[in-house]
Amino acid sequence: AGMAMLTQCYSVRGLEAIAAINISNTINNVLNVVFIAMGDAVAILVGQLLGAGEMEKARDTDNKIIAFAVMSGFVVAVCLVGMSFFFPQLYNTGEHVRQLATRFILVQALFTPQVALLHTTYFTMRSGGKTIVTFLFDSVFLWVFSVPVAFLCSHFTGMNVLWVFAVVNMVDWIKCIVGVVLVKRGVWMQTITV
Repeated sequence: AGMAMLTQCYSVRGLEAIAAINISNTINNVLNVVFIAMGDAVAILVGQLLGAGEMEKARDTDNKIIAFAVMSGFVVAVCLVGMSFFFPQLYNTGEHVRQLATRFILVQALFTPQVALLHTTYFTMRSGGKTIVTFLFDSVFLWVFSVPVAFLCSHFTGMNVLWVFAVVNMVDWIKCIVGVVLVKRGVWMQTITV
């Protein structure tokens, strides 16, 4: 529902914006599989170590996976930049939509390392059984911060849709800071097995 609300906010800038976002999301979602896999790796590897009571090894493994995911984010960003100019050409749409889609892909590339960090910190919390924290981190944050910012920017400013999209992604910096602080403090480090 929150993602639908974000899309509705972007739609205020016209159907071309929605078409362009859909094109850019297609390639972005394909490449984001890397970060979903990194999140799964955190959940499995770190969760197993937590269950075995190996807290320091769990912290070390988690830090390494997070660092690797963020580095992978830079590689994926380069891939997105490389594909941004020809991928929209595969779609039977107007030239303006293709150009807008290219720009959306470039903006998404800019925030790709951030997405990697968010996925891995989220799954770090989940590996320790912090379901309330992950609920707040994901769903509540979206409704309390991202959706209102998108609504305000799209309905009460004359910002270009690319800037609205970028500002909504910048709001996730708050989530990145909170995620890093929670991971560093080790609030997620608990044995959830009996």
